[in-house]
Amino acid sequence: MAYELYRYNAEASAALLAAGFFCLILAFSACRMYTTRSWFMCISIVAIIMEIVGLLTRSLSILQPQNFSAFVASVILLTVAPSVQAASLYMLGGRVIRQSTPSDKQDVATLWFQPQYLTVTFIAQNILAIAIQLFGIGYFISAITAEVREDVDPITGLQRAMHVLVFGFSFQILTLIFFLILTTRFQIKSFDWLPQLRGRGLSGKVVKTIFYVLYLSTVLLMIRTLYRLNQFVAETTLSNSFLVTQEWPFWVFEIFVVSLIYASYLVPQYPGRWFERGGPLENNFETTTGPSKAKQDIEMGTDEESVHEIRDSVREAYGEFKFDL
Repeated sequence: MAYELYRYNAEASAALLAAGFFCLILAFSACRMYTTRSWFMCISIVAIIMEIVGLLTRSLSILQPQNFSAFVASVILLTVAPSVQAASLYMLGGRVIRQSTPSDKQDVATLWFQPQYLTVTFIAQNILAIAIQLFGIGYFISAITAEVREDVDPITGLQRAMHVLVFGFSFQILTLIFFLILTTRFQIKSFDWLPQLRGRGLSGKVVKTIFYVLYLSTVLLMIRTLYRLNQFVAETTLSNSFLVTQEWPFWVFEIFVVSLIYASYLVPQYPGRWFERGGPLENNFETTTGPSKAKQDIEMGTDEESVHEIRDSVREAYGEFKFDL
């Protein structure tokens, strides 16, 4: 049985339009990254570029069915790009937690992990997941190539690809779930020191925006990864599932969901603004007790409400004694 690269009437024009839309997202994201000097967001830029090139090569492979290289490039890029975006999410989450958690609270007892190891650990897991997925895609492409050459029966290669891809995507989903659990734990514990964070300019609106970005991006990545897992299973088992016989699931569960991930970084506020000069998370949050806290509180402001807060902070830090501010 001949293997069809697209088992539906794929639309090249739709892929081109989607590529153009992602170009707009790229332009806005690159501009925001430059103006806020948030260079750590460059991984997200790389992921968007991969999406654009993946969509362009998809369009080319539809227009030129004999161009197998374009098909391979589109499969690899569109599969890996959201996983690269996941690395950007882990970097952002790690930076938020480090910059907004007091130094005396950055421990396993409070957060269930050490913040300084969060980014490294999750990015390492993400790299491993990407590597496994690439191996699976390699088996998948190899099996298709064998079928195109009519050398051997592709079934064995497709089954091997399915097992590897299921493991790779499942591993990534578990990593995202673990990240979601730790982020939820951080949000719960952060209520203890939110008043002091507000003194640094971190308003309630900004706090909601931060968790909106972290939670929404994580859940959307999980939805997209779950779709890819089931889509590749259907693809490698030669199933007649609607996931591989109709094009709309690709646009809904892949392109639309992924575009929402990138859009969440732009609306309502670009994450880089939290860390720019003068931003609420520009500097580390030293401690919630002792002289350092008193110093931080004194820097909050000099209006009447702040004076009362300063007085209480100093009394808490140095004990009860008579003084006038």
